[in-house]
Amino acid sequence: MINDIVVKVRDLHVYFYTNQRCNKVLNGVSFDIKKGKTLCVVGESGCGKSVTANTILQLLPELSRIEKGSIEYQKDDQLIRIDQLQKNGKQMRKLRGEDIAIIFQDPMTALNPVYTVGHQIREMIFEHIPNLNKKQAFERSVKSLAEMGISAPEQRDREYPHQFSGGMRQRAMIAMAMSCAPKVLIADEPTTALDVTISAQIFDLINELKTQHETAIMLITHNMGVVAEMADEVAVMYMGNIVEYGKVEDVLTQARHPYTRALLRSIPVLGKGKDQVLEPVRGMTPDPFNRPKGCQFCPRCDFATELCENKMPPETFIDENHYVRCFHHEEVIKHAK
Repeated sequence: MINDIVVKVRDLHVYFYTNQRCNKVLNGVSFDIKKGKTLCVVGESGCGKSVTANTILQLLPELSRIEKGSIEYQKDDQLIRIDQLQKNGKQMRKLRGEDIAIIFQDPMTALNPVYTVGHQIREMIFEHIPNLNKKQAFERSVKSLAEMGISAPEQRDREYPHQFSGGMRQRAMIAMAMSCAPKVLIADEPTTALDVTISAQIFDLINELKTQHETAIMLITHNMGVVAEMADEVAVMYMGNIVEYGKVEDVLTQARHPYTRALLRSIPVLGKGKDQVLEPVRGMTPDPFNRPKGCQFCPRCDFATELCENKMPPETFIDENHYVRCFHHEEVIKHAK
C-alpha cells in the first residue's frame, strides 16, 4: 500500500567524477522501502548496491553527484526530500540515526577502537535524544545491548571493541543503529566477515526487529540464499540498473531476466548432492568507463540480439508488483520451463 512506503527512490542517477572521466554508477534506479517489510538488493560486487545505500544517507564521496532523480522520506505527515539536503548538514545529521540507520559491512572496522562500546552507543543517543541525563543514557545503551542478545550487558557496555568477537561487534553495531528506534534500517552486507552460524543469528535479529518494531529494512547482499530467507521484495541490480524487481516469490520462481536466472543457477540446491554442477555467471562485468551501448548484460547473455546491443530495454511490467528490463523475458521464462 502507498501509505506503507517509508522511503521512495525514483529515477536515481549518481555519477562519480575522477581523472576527467565519469563513471555512471547508478542509472535510473527506482524502488520503495516499506514499513515492516524487507527489501533485498542483490547483485555482484560493483553493481551499485552500497552506493545506493550511501546515497540515501548522503554519505557519498566528494567527487560524486546526484545528477537526476529523487529520494523521499515519509516522516509522519511530512515528506522530506533527502536528495535536496546536501547543503543542510544539520538536518541530514538529525535524519541519520534518528529516522534512518545503517549497519556497515565490516564490524571489525566500524567501531572506534579507543572508545568503549557503550560510549559509542551513547554518542548516538545524546545526538538524537538530547534531554536524557547520563544515567538514563547508560540504561538505554545497556538495554539496547541486552535486546541484541549480548550477555552481561552492563559489563560489556564498559568494554572496548577488541574485547568483543566479530559476531558480538555486529550485534553492538545493530544495538547502536536501533538505540534511537529508527523507522528505516539499512544493512549493507552485515555478515560478510562472520561465520555461517553467527550470520544466521544476525539475520534472526534483523527479522525480530522487523516484526517487533515494524522497521522498514533494506538489506544489501550478493547471496540469493539470504534473499530467499529474508526478503519480502527483491531488487536485482546489474551495472547500476535494477534489471528485475518484484515480490520474492515471483522473482525466485518466475525470474524473467537472464541475469537473475544466472544468479539462481550459480548457487547449490539442498538435496541434489555433492555431484551437482554449479554454473557461474559467464564472462566479466564491463569496464564502467566503456559500457555497452544498449543492455549492460548483453555481452554475457545467451539471449542477446542486435536490438539488445543498441538499445537499453525499458521497464516491462509482468504485473503491478513485478517488472523486468529485458526484450526477451518471455523467451527466458519459456526456456526455464
